Amino acid sequence: MNSGLRIILVLSLGLTSLSGPHFAAPTSSTDDANIAISLKDLDQLIQELSEPEGYFDSDNFISNEAGYLKVLPLLNRWGIRGGVYLGVGPDQNYSYIAEVRPELAIIVDIRRQNLLQHLYFKALFQLSSNRAQFLERLFGRRITDHFANAEKASISQILARIDAAAKDSVFGNHAIEEAIEVIQAWNLSLSTEDLKSLHYIAREFQKAGPDLRFTSYYKPPRSHYPDYRTLLLETDATGKKSNYLASRERFIYVQLLHHENRIIPIVGNLAGMNALRRVAQRLKEWNLEVNCFYLSNVEFYLFRQGSWRPYVQNIRQLPWSDNAILIRTFANSWAHHPSQIPGYYMTTLLQLARLFFENERSGMNQSYWDLVTRSYMAP
Repeated sequence: MNSGLRIILVLSLGLTSLSGPHFAAPTSSTDDANIAISLKDLDQLIQELSEPEGYFDSDNFISNEAGYLKVLPLLNRWGIRGGVYLGVGPDQNYSYIAEVRPELAIIVDIRRQNLLQHLYFKALFQLSSNRAQFLERLFGRRITDHFANAEKASISQILARIDAAAKDSVFGNHAIEEAIEVIQAWNLSLSTEDLKSLHYIAREFQKAGPDLRFTSYYKPPRSHYPDYRTLLLETDATGKKSNYLASRERFIYVQLLHHENRIIPIVGNLAGMNALRRVAQRLKEWNLEVNCFYLSNVEFYLFRQGSWRPYVQNIRQLPWSDNAILIRTFANSWAHHPSQIPGYYMTTLLQLARLFFENERSGMNQSYWDLVTRSYMAP
């Protein structure tokens, strides 16, 4: 069933309760989807699909996977487009979303702060008409006053202006408060602690700017972790800059999905009792299929924590498309992956979901090393 037929079917059901969010025609549309979810439904879905948060030893504001875009040409080669996108972590998801152009994206993370960070970015998308405005608000550095070609500027040109601009506390504080006001106007179920976390997230991005790096608690950043500037300028395997802020088209697609509330961040443990199971149930009710699941290296921790079996049981319940792809990463710090790209600490890999399940049934997934070295695709 193609994506258009799926959406027509959902519309024909006229669902307005949590058995299916209200789907309505947006003010603008993409070539792949024409649905929008109300803010009320977004709030209900976040609450319904989420489970109590767990612990991870990092704020995880940004990725530490410098080579995360290298696999994009492979996604294209396999025709991964539309459907449902699932992912974990912060905004590296948006670059995959911009490439895959899903109908719906659900981002699952064990930390509630990750959910709040996506809401903060959603507010920045709402307040920004272009990529330069987005980044000046994110970093608290005014650059658009005399930026005549901001719409057409390359990401390198935009970042050069950010680097040359002085921190502006007045502008930065105003940008944060304006974003928080937008979030509060959505009337989502947020606590006082959530609002404090939103301020914390915003100020950390402004404090570090493009030099922000992934860090673990109580540890300094590792030299081989990329800064945010590097992630924004990263290229795919063909040498093309492909971050979601690398082009106006990519930015607009992610902006539109946020505008239509079709990027749903939730709190969940991939091996937990509720979140993924509830997601699976809802997707089946809406007749939608998972086309792409970005897992980062979460499975490494699931093996280590003895949570592998519950995780496999959970993802088996998801409705998968025939050629659905898993995206995972491997840290080359304790072993060199056969497909490691020189100079890259993390190796990003693809695997067909059906091959993952075949290997699982055959007992071939006994360790994370087995997982990343069997039936995989690499740039």
